[in-house]
Amino acid sequence: MPRPRLVTASTYLWLVAVIVELAVVAVAFGGVRTDLAAEVATRGVDQSTQDAVVLAGLGVLLGPGVLVALVQLGVLQSYRVGRNWARILLAVLGVVGALVSPMPLVAGIALAGAGVLMFLPVSNAWFAGRRP
Repeated sequence: MPRPRLVTASTYLWLVAVIVELAVVAVAFGGVRTDLAAEVATRGVDQSTQDAVVLAGLGVLLGPGVLVALVQLGVLQSYRVGRNWARILLAVLGVVGALVSPMPLVAGIALAGAGVLMFLPVSNAWFAGRRP
């Protein structure tokens, strides 16, 4: 049985959401970097220490967002080929992401649409038939 168009559409909606998440991280990078650099500069440390602290701070503040997006992309790959565990995990990631992150409206709409398409009867039948 070929992959239903609803599953393909859901995949594209997930991609939109992940791309928006990464764009938000990229935009936040500039603001966070500037604020962090200004704060560290007030501490009176040399430039190399400032650079190291800013880099470490950015990793701590923005790294999790990039990591979650990369995990979503990896799980999405398994979802595309019909792995039911990936469908469940994406649903959980979508709900948790909607609850804990300040995502833009477009990402929220994409995730909601993807979530609905993932569990419609046609999608359910395809995933049920893909079990080993």
